Amino acid sequence: MVVVRTLSAGVALSLPLLAAPVQAQSSGAAAVSRSDIVVAGIAEDDSYAPETAAVAGKTPAPLLEIPQSVSVVTRTQIEDRNLFTIGEAVQTVAGVTVMPFDGTNPDYRSRGFVLDYAYDGVPSTFSSGVPEFDLVIYERLEVQRGPTGLFRGAGSPGGTINLIRKRGQTEFTASTALSAGSWNHYRGEFDIGGPVDAAGRLRIRAVGALQDRDFFQEKSHTRKLTSYVSADYDVTPTTTVGGSLSYQDTKAETPMAGQPAFANQQFLNFPRDSQHLPSWNLFTETAVEYAGEVKQRLGKWSIVVRALHRDIPREFADAFIRPGTGVDPETLTAEYVNRRSRGENGKTAVDAYAAGPFTFLGREHELAFGYSFDKRTTDFQQRSQRSVGRFSIFDADAIPQPGPEFTSGSESDLRQSGFHAQLRLRPLEPLTIVVGGRVSDYTSKSRAIAPSTPTDFRVSQRERGQFTPSVGAVLHLLGDVTLYGSYADIFNPQSLQRSDGSVLDPRVGEQYEVGLKGRFLNGALNASGAVFRSTERNRAVTDLSNPGFFVQSGIATIKGFEFEVTGRPAPGLDLVASYTNVKTEIEAGPEAQVGTVFDIFTPRHQYKFYARYEPAALGRAFGAISASGQSSVVGAGVEGVREQGPFAIAGAQLGWRFDDYLRAFISVNNVFDKVYYQRVGSLNTYNFYGEPRNFLLTLRASY
Repeated sequence: MVVVRTLSAGVALSLPLLAAPVQAQSSGAAAVSRSDIVVAGIAEDDSYAPETAAVAGKTPAPLLEIPQSVSVVTRTQIEDRNLFTIGEAVQTVAGVTVMPFDGTNPDYRSRGFVLDYAYDGVPSTFSSGVPEFDLVIYERLEVQRGPTGLFRGAGSPGGTINLIRKRGQTEFTASTALSAGSWNHYRGEFDIGGPVDAAGRLRIRAVGALQDRDFFQEKSHTRKLTSYVSADYDVTPTTTVGGSLSYQDTKAETPMAGQPAFANQQFLNFPRDSQHLPSWNLFTETAVEYAGEVKQRLGKWSIVVRALHRDIPREFADAFIRPGTGVDPETLTAEYVNRRSRGENGKTAVDAYAAGPFTFLGREHELAFGYSFDKRTTDFQQRSQRSVGRFSIFDADAIPQPGPEFTSGSESDLRQSGFHAQLRLRPLEPLTIVVGGRVSDYTSKSRAIAPSTPTDFRVSQRERGQFTPSVGAVLHLLGDVTLYGSYADIFNPQSLQRSDGSVLDPRVGEQYEVGLKGRFLNGALNASGAVFRSTERNRAVTDLSNPGFFVQSGIATIKGFEFEVTGRPAPGLDLVASYTNVKTEIEAGPEAQVGTVFDIFTPRHQYKFYARYEPAALGRAFGAISASGQSSVVGAGVEGVREQGPFAIAGAQLGWRFDDYLRAFISVNNVFDKVYYQRVGSLNTYNFYGEPRNFLLTLRASY
């Protein structure tokens, strides 16, 4: 608890420094409402039923006028539900499946594919396994499901998570939170910011969190320190510049990697806390990100340039069961390998655009156009996997550590850029037509570096002038209800070759979607429903006439429907509820695969429910319940042998509000202690049990 006291003390010392100029401006001001926060310089609704989102464009647009499925997790939801990581937040979103990966960096899947990232609208080519920052530095996250190639260029057809950073607010605010729970889980965080000068031209924000925790699996332990500062300055009444610095240091000892399976494909069915990995497994990651923004307002138009640069030095040494093998069911031994790696992931991105309204034929329309550039690099040295022999899975600490020397090195450089434009036309009072396109260039190259024999860069993927269209229409019906339809696509370059030596065309994921959206009870409740069909074409299939080469004849289809309701249907009651039905299938490909499930990790049925109740009749008490469930999945197992059947888990929360500024509550996850697999992996790893019943006590204060 020393950590917690240190964080709280830091906030206390900082309060007078920021509060003084605000008090001089308005000493009798009432407490700032969380429903009117500043997000990227624009006031946004922080309720359970936000009105707008920016993930589908360059500026915030009403959810009712976005012709795609979009969900928003606001800061209020994040704090009410104790969501600490991006994975925990997107797990609450309709149709999203979180896939545990290495204990700290999960995969996120939607509609049969992984989700990509954007940061304040700046697209990212970061992929799974790259560290992301703690949720404490973000004001909200927005998830658009389906292809988002219009502003992204190359990427996944699954959709995009847009992370909106915290910014300095127009009035002083400060908050702290302390948490303690099962498996020695301790966390402290603070958030302080506001105007520095009396005129409010300079606004700053400082955020920090320190988390130290064990896990239900033996030996697993993580310590994570996150800090963030931002500043925005109005150079003139129409010109604002801003910047931020993010830092995160993570140390994961024997990170959670799930359990292996028996060599005969059966689950081990050992206790959930069983650990088959050595205690010397260690992953360390440090992420540093610099971000900047310049915004120039010209009447109703804005010209915005955003840029960011992120460096992630990473190092690990570990041992695990050799891929393709499992545990001998008689001797309970397995063949282990060890390895070591050290290097750095890097990212640089620039996004520039102009957006605003214009009048044509007596009606006002909107246009956004711009350019983006994105570069992702890796530079790593490895000690390749080496077999170290057979060991009992109960004596993993006897496995030798890898030697200090590295045996190979590699460097990669992926770049893409493109020009994009989006037009929102309103030819008739109830009709909005949204049309856009992007022209992209894409290059991926790699080379060997010492201790491998160094080589020159070799281009493995290259595309020039790839066009990505997007079109949609929104019709306003009675009241705040809209009917919409849309088409969107995205491309993903390939490196495999045809028999003539040419590279396969990019895979193209396209989606058709029709839906209804409504905003009810004077904006307190959002509801939406959608039907969608997606197709990914040009998938690589082995050329049977030319072994070692490929043809682009594979097709995967994804079709389904979903419903989502968020907001306040009654006084004191906040609600988030959804149901998703998705069928994925291989439509064309190898004969043995045609008609089989395409995405083995996405359940056919998935539902999520959360309700929080704080009525005046209960005085200062409040509570919440949650339930989520899904149908069966085979994952990387074997149908009928190693798979996860249908399951449901429940959660609950009870709390007490001491006054308008201080509340305490205890959360119980997996109330009925359901035993289930969150992910069904391979023989050697990634059979992840879901968390057993656990508790977390939290104290949240605002000033």
